[in-house]
Amino acid sequence: STLTTCRVGGPARYVIDVSSELALVAVVETARTSGLSFLVLGKGSNVLVSDAGFDGAVIRLGGELAAVDVDGEELTAGGGASLRATALRAEEESLSGLEFLSGIPGTAGGAVATNAGAFGRSTASVLARVRTVGPDGARRSREGFEDGYRCSLVGPGEIVFAATFKLRRADVATVKSLAREFRSRREASQPLREATAGSVFKNPPGEAAGRLLDRCGVKGLEVGGARVSHVHANFIVNDGEASAAERRF
Repeated sequence: STLTTCRVGGPARYVIDVSSELALVAVVETARTSGLSFLVLGKGSNVLVSDAGFDGAVIRLGGELAAVDVDGEELTAGGGASLRATALRAEEESLSGLEFLSGIPGTAGGAVATNAGAFGRSTASVLARVRTVGPDGARRSREGFEDGYRCSLVGPGEIVFAATFKLRRADVATVKSLAREFRSRREASQPLREATAGSVFKNPPGEAAGRLLDRCGVKGLEVGGARVSHVHANFIVNDGEASAAERRF
């Protein structure tokens, strides 16, 4: 619960922080050969962990796996790099294309794993290539991505440890202004200062899940410590003591 944005979830058997590509491969291979289940956790958004916890290893990427580097118009972010740091580095380098990610409480690896998007833009549209470690411990490189709605841009079980984005040069003031606009729109329409996992339901074709829920009159609905946000009906808020079972309603 201390590692998730909605502050929900039971204990993990292990939490392992890795700071290099070689360390990540070693952890995955050790887990595989010992029959230990594992998963990668970024900033803890977009997840709802069982109250029973996870009887395996939770892997977190840091160190060089959270660094952000720029080469010309390409920006490479480690899988553990926060989207805030990634978008900010692009701003500083006068590179446009990642402004829509500004304000999303996740990581570069998580953005690739879910094709994160906002305001009609998506990760796939600016992603050049990714490097991954598979569940078998093998390292792979991938290019060419299908821009589907909230679908993974890598194979099942693959851990993104580096993502390279193809951006374009722009006036730094213009980049900063656009990023600020996206952040302001997010702050005005979402309960960012409350404990949530982010948007819960996918949007059906041609509609918005939050708008449909609003029409149902569920804003403010409470079950135990869980409450549908008064700000945006597609967010379920933990008022302090919510369990995963309650957040499932």
